Amino acid sequence: MRVLFLGTAAYEGHPNVFCDCDNCRKVREAGPDNFRLTSAVLVNDDLLIDFGPNIMAGAQKTGSTLFNVRTLLITHSHSDHLYLPNFGYRMDRYNASYERLSPMSVLANSTVLSLISDSVYFDPDKTILLMAEAYKETVLNDYSVIPIPAVHKVKEGEQALLFLIKKKGKSFFYATDTGPLDEFSLKLIKSFLDSPLDLVAIDSTLGFMKEVTFPYHQTAEQVVSTVETMRKNGIMDDTTKIYAHHFSHYPNPTQGELERFYVRFGIAVAYDGLSLEI
Repeated sequence: MRVLFLGTAAYEGHPNVFCDCDNCRKVREAGPDNFRLTSAVLVNDDLLIDFGPNIMAGAQKTGSTLFNVRTLLITHSHSDHLYLPNFGYRMDRYNASYERLSPMSVLANSTVLSLISDSVYFDPDKTILLMAEAYKETVLNDYSVIPIPAVHKVKEGEQALLFLIKKKGKSFFYATDTGPLDEFSLKLIKSFLDSPLDLVAIDSTLGFMKEVTFPYHQTAEQVVSTVETMRKNGIMDDTTKIYAHHFSHYPNPTQGELERFYVRFGIAVAYDGLSLEI
């Protein structure tokens, strides 16, 4: 699998264009290589994770096409992960290659699917809506996808999801927008693996925040603790590529500062345009 990070920020991007905090100033001074769009990941050229407002910018910034995407995984309905007008780019009136565009299967929770189907941008001829069920393995276009419940607060009655993706003996766990997972979830994740994970992108939204008032994301210290727990449980080992991902602006400094912290724990730091092969 080739994994390309189209964006690595939380809801407000980094720097926040309306913010003048120390971290936003440092990132601006460090230059565009430190700038982050809202989080999304392209696997090979045919599977996309999340569909936020920066999809067009992320694809253009990395020189990528999304024409071949046949599978879309959406973690939850927050607007940095689901921006309904994106579906408009695939519609006949806005797409000169509409006839050659493959139908796209969307795997998501019921809240997300309802929002899509009720939208003026929904094209039933090119969009297949599939209900994601926790811990139920689904095969989509040569990928095996297992939705994992996230520890995240969304709309009333909505369950945000993480995704374990497997293909040809390789595994990728996309685990952003979540607080620390419980032992039950970790045991079930391990049950779906024949060997330790090849790649993990792990929620690091709260960075160096000292007082955690929102338990639905992770601080840098919690990232380290989560990684240690997953290593002890055999979900990861020394060969697993581990990337901190999904950064909010106010508790997270520049790429270089983040790297200097995380490298001590065998954790790398994702950035926009990062491309990995597993």
